[in-house]
Amino acid sequence: MSRYESDAPTGTIIGVFLTGIALGTIATFLLSPQSGRESRDQLRDYVRRRGEDLSDLQDKTLETYHDMSSGTRQGLQDIQTTIKDALQAGLEEFRKEWKQTR
Repeated sequence: MSRYESDAPTGTIIGVFLTGIALGTIATFLLSPQSGRESRDQLRDYVRRRGEDLSDLQDKTLETYHDMSSGTRQGLQDIQTTIKDALQAGLEEFRKEWKQTR
């Protein structure tokens, strides 16, 4: 099985890739059947919709974070209360045993 190996630096490969993207974008705009104004309007609408989607995603992420941190905080408080109760019960039992052995 042969393996492809390139002597080209990573920066060159990335540069060629980005150049290809730029040329493809330019060719798309030049060869599209609609006017430049229509293309810009369409692109602007697309970016606006994606921005709204990202804003919604940000809101949902923050809401989830707050829910998780609140739940975690409550869970830690419950654990702390359980440990305190267990220690108190253990101490009371120890005192009873201590009194009985004296």
